[in-house]
Amino acid sequence: MIRNGIIVTAVLCASLAAAPLSAAAASDGWQRVGSGLQGGVSGIALVEGAPTGPGLADAVVVRDNKGDRESRLATVRLRPGDAPVVTELPWLGVLPADLEALDAVPGRPGHYVALAGRGEAYHVVVADGRATAEDSPVALPGRQDGDNYESFALHRDRSGRTFAVWATRGSGAQQAVVHAASVRVGPNGLSFGTVSARQEFAVPFPDQDEVRHISDLKVLDDGTVLVSSASDPNVNDGPFASAVYDAGRLTVNRANDAVLRMKPRHALTPLSLFTRQDNRKIEAIAFLPGRLGLWGTDDENFGGSVTFERVG
Repeated sequence: MIRNGIIVTAVLCASLAAAPLSAAAASDGWQRVGSGLQGGVSGIALVEGAPTGPGLADAVVVRDNKGDRESRLATVRLRPGDAPVVTELPWLGVLPADLEALDAVPGRPGHYVALAGRGEAYHVVVADGRATAEDSPVALPGRQDGDNYESFALHRDRSGRTFAVWATRGSGAQQAVVHAASVRVGPNGLSFGTVSARQEFAVPFPDQDEVRHISDLKVLDDGTVLVSSASDPNVNDGPFASAVYDAGRLTVNRANDAVLRMKPRHALTPLSLFTRQDNRKIEAIAFLPGRLGLWGTDDENFGGSVTFERVG
């Protein structure tokens, strides 16, 4: 198997066939979708056209694994009253390390963009029980050495143009930096326009340990930017803490450029909050119709879990 930017010619066997996780349904509403350090959820996207509702969704998740034989991507089937059905998919193409975010390409069912922590974006097609990376990864515009990314979202404006929004995660006193640019995902590959918006962002909570101001983000149909934040003491048992915020808004100006209006720290109030006692590290968020959130965690030794929550 060949790494570092050269096409992988063999199929990466991620794991076993689809199966429900036996310890999935927790009394607090969280459902396990991965076990141990290799089972975290670092990004999540809904399957376009699939049914959704309370406890009901079909999703694709990425895992931030680095080993050659470790899973990169899985599908998750969630149904009320049933344990999640999780299928780890074999990966074809350039093998990424440390996938940290994922979103679906609007209007192209089965197509996704996954983002690695260093800022390489992968156009991924999920079909026929496998994940195929189309072409080579593409660097985010404006990426700098040392940047650390954990979030990525795609948003299609009313004009039909698609925009990408992503952020460095930040750490403690170092704020996250949110970026926006136009993007094309089509037969000619994945390509980004010039960054047209850039803004710093920090949260009031979590406020202990290593605070990651943006651990994921998504953009709603109306342009609302929602983010998750998380804290990690760099101990695999935690304790972790997390929050989800209405963080600002993405608009498009008359020149068809993206404009970001992120809220200052003092104006932020959590839509959802998990303390150190909850011990959840949210690194993936998705939103269903009716303001129903789907949160995913990378809880290190405790694996990955998801839960639904209605947000105001």
